[in-house]
Amino acid sequence: MAGNKKSKKNDSGLRKIAIAIFGVAAVAVIGVVIFLVIRIRTTGGTRQDVVTIESKPEAVANIETADIDQVQYIEQEAVPYLENLIDANGIIDVTQVPHLYIYPLLNDDRGYDPALSSEGRVAVNNSNNLTPKEFGELLNRLYDAGFVLVRLRDLVTTEATPDNGLRVTPRTDFSLPDGKKPLILTEDNVNYHHTTEGIGFASKIVLQNDSIECLYINAEGAERIGDYDAVPILEAFIKGHPDFSYNGARMTLALTGYNGVFGYRTDSSYKTGVGLTELQEKWLKANPEFDYDAEVAAAQEVAQALLDAGYEFANKTWGDRIVGTSKLADLKTDNEKWKESVEPIIGKTDIFVFSHDSDISDTPGDYESNNDKYKYFTSEGYHYFCTGERGVFAREIYGIDYVCSARYGLTPYNLITYVQDGNTAGIFNSLGIGNFGPMLDDRRPEGYMYAS
Repeated sequence: MAGNKKSKKNDSGLRKIAIAIFGVAAVAVIGVVIFLVIRIRTTGGTRQDVVTIESKPEAVANIETADIDQVQYIEQEAVPYLENLIDANGIIDVTQVPHLYIYPLLNDDRGYDPALSSEGRVAVNNSNNLTPKEFGELLNRLYDAGFVLVRLRDLVTTEATPDNGLRVTPRTDFSLPDGKKPLILTEDNVNYHHTTEGIGFASKIVLQNDSIECLYINAEGAERIGDYDAVPILEAFIKGHPDFSYNGARMTLALTGYNGVFGYRTDSSYKTGVGLTELQEKWLKANPEFDYDAEVAAAQEVAQALLDAGYEFANKTWGDRIVGTSKLADLKTDNEKWKESVEPIIGKTDIFVFSHDSDISDTPGDYESNNDKYKYFTSEGYHYFCTGERGVFAREIYGIDYVCSARYGLTPYNLITYVQDGNTAGIFNSLGIGNFGPMLDDRRPEGYMYAS
């Protein structure tokens, strides 16, 4: 009898232990689920878009609904960066040059109105698109911190090889004037896609009185020409601060092709009528006077003016594809479309931007000789690759015939997470930007969701 009682007591204890273990496991599973990333994929034609909305802990979520100026957080310890960027002799370490990117600027409140687009579009606008006021303030802070615009190609020497290839060698003698630090800057999607029409973005880049400006249509339908996107704002800034540009360097403009370039509807589909999307059909109906050849000629004139001013162009794939998950055959087809509709306007480029935090290798920037995508793109003349890895800042990787530069988004989303993320704080402290959250444009609505 005593043995049976002891056995029952042991069984009861084991059950309690099992229940406790099960409870801990259940809590862990719930915790994992809370932090799952929900990927919303929308497809239009052969274009691929990915918007990622992350579930956030309560402290982070508060900032989505609270007044930014009133919220106070305990800042995490900032991660130090760029401490060894320049040695005692003034030589720059070209493996850790910061590379920032932006998206087209949002000029008015229409971009925050879901009735004019969608809740998802508003979340993207709030997360990705700076305003002209914000971009101007950021340029001032970067300049005050001693940064100077350089080109990615400034970091290397190149030599043609007998097989029509290119040998790329990182420079060991790159330097700038005392007190100056290098910065690479890219603007993505300088196409002014149909999805941004009528919600506060610039419509196209135009030339006026020998200056590069942007056409913007306000809420009343009136056309305005001026500094309504990053290019004319940067031009005005460099005019007042010429030492912000090293040897005439400007931004790299990363382009898709499916809606044309610079706001001009130059893709062949606008001429042939083949493969038009609903938005393209709508635009053509609203513009019956459209002259395709004149549109191409105008875009070519803009492209030449940008090149003359020091801008460079990058291939972001014709259809804004995710290069990591796309099949090689699809990337080849996409590149042929790029060469057909974009290259005749901007000329050849050797710069390729991989969007959507993607890369052509499982190890970002590390391209082996058996990587078919790498072999294809280098055979097509691309040797300067740019990625967008999350949390990676100021890193260049060099191969025999390429350099891969990690880009970091100069976006409202990243600027506002300064107060929760020590990595982000370290990046912006190193850039001299610091806590920019309170400086965000006060036109931004108080209640909205950030999409990362």
